[in-house]
Amino acid sequence: MAISEYQKDGKTYFKVYCQVLGKKNKRLRLQRNIYSIESHVQAAKEEKKLIRVLADEMARLEGKGLYWEEIIFRWEMAAKNGHFGDRCSHPDYYLTHVKRLRENTKSWFNVLASDLKKGDGRALINSLSQLNFSDSKIGKVKSSINLIYNWGIEENLITAQSSPVEGLSFHQKDEKVPKILSLEEVQTLLLEAKRRDHPWYHAWAFALLSGMRSGELMALRWSDIEIDKMLIRVSRSYSSQRKIEKSTKAGYWRTVPISQELLEIINELRVFNGKNEFVLPRMAYWTNGYAGSILRQFLKQIGIEKDVVFHTLRACFATHLLASGAEAAKVMAIGGWQDFKTFQIYIRLAGIDTAGATDRLSVLPSKHNEKNILRFKN
Repeated sequence: MAISEYQKDGKTYFKVYCQVLGKKNKRLRLQRNIYSIESHVQAAKEEKKLIRVLADEMARLEGKGLYWEEIIFRWEMAAKNGHFGDRCSHPDYYLTHVKRLRENTKSWFNVLASDLKKGDGRALINSLSQLNFSDSKIGKVKSSINLIYNWGIEENLITAQSSPVEGLSFHQKDEKVPKILSLEEVQTLLLEAKRRDHPWYHAWAFALLSGMRSGELMALRWSDIEIDKMLIRVSRSYSSQRKIEKSTKAGYWRTVPISQELLEIINELRVFNGKNEFVLPRMAYWTNGYAGSILRQFLKQIGIEKDVVFHTLRACFATHLLASGAEAAKVMAIGGWQDFKTFQIYIRLAGIDTAGATDRLSVLPSKHNEKNILRFKN
């Protein structure tokens, strides 16, 4: 580093020269000059700035001081290229994490990942909480940060010892009962939709009678339905975000039994839409991801004001089928649920895990126990 003086057009100027060598690889060298500085004081300031700039650049060159945004990008490329296995290379997997971090960690983008500390993690979690993020959503952001940050450490892209959110807790809000439609509300929805010849009637009925996800319903073809065996083979799903077909969320195909009511819907669809390759009409609002808003609007029209989404119909299928006496394992298999912890929500909503447990409890006064009490007193 040096500051030198020189003359130009009869005027005195100062030049700053800086050089930074790599700490890990001594062959790496960065050097830069700044000319035409009018005072020595200003030259000293420019020298300090230049040293910091070159140090940052050298850190990036050595792979030890990447910015957080660059870490995210490198992880995305690694996942895309299959470095983490087939499941993790699926766009629906890695794009979910990337989108989540790009939306919620923007304040970290221009910070060297190695410089992120626990204080930064706490500040981020607090900011998300102030934005009224649910515990579940904050937990997902935290999981994505840990996943990618720890990968950066393993790949020697980050020199820190642990993720800035590792081990941090956040305020756990009281668990809210998931919003689903009661059996009466489900029946009202379908009755009114059929009466009004609503274009979404068959899609809603199919979802409620099969438990299939929105994308699975959109990708369903007539070749997937085997009437002779009374079953549907679910092997594909449509991504409204990427406008392509992909595998199911679980990554494997499954079968859905056809009930008599579902058979009725299928027969109606064959009349209305039988010449099409797909079982259900590919409505524009559906392909563009607005199925939930259509459902909410219609429910409001018929006097049911609930903040539900299209996926709620799948929750209704599981809850009401369990309440009717269906075995939990079979319902899980039909719907393709892999995580029993998630599925337990529907078991609790249906009340089957506690049903009948209090039937033998008897504490209210009756003729029989009144006599026993009197005998005990005497």
